[in-house]
Amino acid sequence: MPFFAYLTFTAPHWPLQAPREDIARYKGRYDAGFDELRAQRLKRQAELGLIDPAVAAHVPILKQGSWDSLTAEQRRTAARDMEIYAAMIDRMDQNVGRVIQALKRNGDYDNTVIVFLSDNGAEGMDVENGQLPQIRQAVQTADNSIDNRGNASSYVGIGPGWAQAATAPSWLYKAYATEGGTHTVAFTGYRGFTRKGVAPGFTHVTDIVPTLLDLAHVPQPGTRFQGRAVAPIRGRSWVPYLTQSASLVHSGDESIGTELFGSRSLRQGDWKIMDLGDGVWRLFDVARDPGETQDLSLAQADRKAKLIAAWEVYAKDVGVILPDQQLYRP
Repeated sequence: MPFFAYLTFTAPHWPLQAPREDIARYKGRYDAGFDELRAQRLKRQAELGLIDPAVAAHVPILKQGSWDSLTAEQRRTAARDMEIYAAMIDRMDQNVGRVIQALKRNGDYDNTVIVFLSDNGAEGMDVENGQLPQIRQAVQTADNSIDNRGNASSYVGIGPGWAQAATAPSWLYKAYATEGGTHTVAFTGYRGFTRKGVAPGFTHVTDIVPTLLDLAHVPQPGTRFQGRAVAPIRGRSWVPYLTQSASLVHSGDESIGTELFGSRSLRQGDWKIMDLGDGVWRLFDVARDPGETQDLSLAQADRKAKLIAAWEVYAKDVGVILPDQQLYRP
């Protein structure tokens, strides 16, 4: 019988909390610090062919300084926080595995399309010293002592150092329309897909519904559904791409916009304009510069103007209302 299941994990969102036995498995794993972890991950990505070794990685923004500039106690608690984060990922992975095993036991695995994805880049907010009033109140009533971190009565996060180790070579993390804030890992699997390994083509979260409808042979409703007006579905099906009958999901002239917390971007092919939330548009060639290290606004002024005009069309089309105050900018 056809079914649709939607499973949302809050892990590894803050507050970081995990079973003690899971945390114990990662004891000491991150003692070398976030600078070393970032270097290791960049090296590993190059070895796996995920990035060109010559790609420039964006320099992390660390208000408290590098790992070596932290006190011994700060390093101790930061390493513990990353152990808890890893434990949360571990426990989530265990439970994804339970779903897979259940599908195999029921005989549904080979006929089930599985999509797994994250909703944003790594969380870089300094939870214990954050600006959000509700977070400050939660921290004030928590027990964040070193031995209690990770328990239900603690309230901590990984902070910007570990977040930028996770998003390297990209720029920044959640709350920004940079690649570090919006470019996430996704996995999909189905017996009918012939494209294997890492798919380099650009895809977008809005593509998921068209993909599932395509696989289920259900026509898209257009602008009306069950007698009422509905917004048209955005995005394109991945099926031609994953079955290798198409080399791309999105053409170079399609405009794909993003906006969150006042930060915004628009992408056409490999070209992207991005505003951190300060009202300044920057232009990047994200295929050659995934770290967004070179603003090409002056060299490609006409292209930048074209993308800004496309943003205005996109914003009007979807009804973007930019905030008049800084809501969340860690």
